[in-house]
Amino acid sequence: MKAIDFSEGKIAGGMEVVKSYGSQGDFWEGLRERVIKRVKTALGRVLAEEVKGVVGCSKYERSEERKGYLNGSYERGLLSEYGWIEGIKVPRVRGISWTPSIWGRHKRRQRVLYKVILEGFLLGHSAATPGFAPRKTKRMFKRVFKGSISAQTVSNVVKLLDQDSEDFRRRRFEDKYRVLILDGLRIKLSLPVVQEKVVLMALGIKEDGTKELSGYQVVSSEKECFWWGFLEDLRDRGLRGDNLEVIVHDGMGGLSSAVAIVYPWVKVQRCVFHKISNLADKLENPFHRFAIMKDASEIYEAETLKELYSRLRAFCLKWQPKEPRKVKNFLRDFEQTLTYREYPEPWRTLIRTTNPLERFLEELQRRIKPMRRFPNQKSAERILYGLIFYALNEQQQDVPSSKQIYTMSLT
Repeated sequence: MKAIDFSEGKIAGGMEVVKSYGSQGDFWEGLRERVIKRVKTALGRVLAEEVKGVVGCSKYERSEERKGYLNGSYERGLLSEYGWIEGIKVPRVRGISWTPSIWGRHKRRQRVLYKVILEGFLLGHSAATPGFAPRKTKRMFKRVFKGSISAQTVSNVVKLLDQDSEDFRRRRFEDKYRVLILDGLRIKLSLPVVQEKVVLMALGIKEDGTKELSGYQVVSSEKECFWWGFLEDLRDRGLRGDNLEVIVHDGMGGLSSAVAIVYPWVKVQRCVFHKISNLADKLENPFHRFAIMKDASEIYEAETLKELYSRLRAFCLKWQPKEPRKVKNFLRDFEQTLTYREYPEPWRTLIRTTNPLERFLEELQRRIKPMRRFPNQKSAERILYGLIFYALNEQQQDVPSSKQIYTMSLT
């Protein structure tokens, strides 16, 4: 028998051959396929033996200890340590309930699989093109796992969000918020006709600075009745406002009136950024835009209240003759834009504007933009929930579950 050469040069030469195969993809791909085939065969044998023990006898065998009957088989895929295994034949049992133990052992991997399918659906699909999202998700899945899934599987995974979305909207929470920030995001629906909706959102901030999405709701507009209903729902579910010190909002629509009705004892901070930005619209002279906004922003840069009011008087003397309507609107509820000065840093910066929630809404809007329109309100609520707690929440690691903690990292 010829001795095998294990010299360093021979081994190095062999590795070069292996690498050359690997560069073409033939060697490693062929190896992977052979491993998957062996694992699939082994799993088939395991299932056959397991169902035999559950039923109490083999196929066509007669026994008084029989507990059920074999009724053919069905195919199912499984994400394993070796990759995606497609077409595993699972025995179907009639008369008793049976779940193969390998599904339990691979339960965590199945959750990872669901998360991949869900994120593939949420990130970059177009809701305006029926059937496009499942097809795109299928292509992504095939590239990653070398396997295939059906469009129905994608739809079933996405529908897992429905119950969790409902549970989130109905959940109760502790009344521990020190600050509540309110804002809205406009979206479009296709059915029954093309129409615009608003997503009302509330972000709560606790004493330790933790930010939580308290709630969101898809409504027809930002009228007072809708904001009032949204805030009443928050209060009924636990946000009574016993520890609430400040509510931050931009004062748009009927928000100011709704806040005054539901939480009349809580101080209000009107967003300074929106207060200044509102000066830019419908000016008597459009060329005044940058100058009037610059002068308004300098008012809030004053170090003391005395200096601030001095700058405000100078602002009014300068711009009252030129832009009387804008100066009148700027002075309306002006005191509510100064609440932040009662707090030390970092709370002063945190509550000065609606930025903590605004930044999140901008990112959410960026993810929604490729979709153009949601098919209907049910679809909007489902996809919004998925985007919020899967695509934009770094702390969300598991599959949809109503028992999750909805704490968000929005910084």
